[in-house]
Amino acid sequence: MNTLLKLGIGLVAFLVLSGLATPAAIFVYELVSKPNLIDLKTSYEQLNETHIKLAFSVTYRGTIPLNDVKLEILNKTLYFGDLPKNTTLTKYVVFNVSSLPEHPEVLMSLKIARIYHLELRIRGAE
Repeated sequence: MNTLLKLGIGLVAFLVLSGLATPAAIFVYELVSKPNLIDLKTSYEQLNETHIKLAFSVTYRGTIPLNDVKLEILNKTLYFGDLPKNTTLTKYVVFNVSSLPEHPEVLMSLKIARIYHLELRIRGAE
């Protein structure tokens, strides 16, 4: 009975751990095999002489859902929420032209399958 109990506990532990590891493994595989798995595009519209409206579009092409996706740029946060497969979401933010650096840094944070937290720091091209 003791051996059977140990085998049962081991099997349950294996199933739980493999369930936790599977989303991360699939995400990493897709990230390596699909160079455009997550796509961040920006565009802008000049509103007047002093302000511009920036558009940030995030496209996700993976099979593991991404959750709590947000972008932080110049002390402003754009919350995209959840991104299922083949989704594009766009958010807008208005900036004073004089407060924009030439190459602003964007911090993208997200959760993979509501389990793993990931942060990507993106710097503008120079």
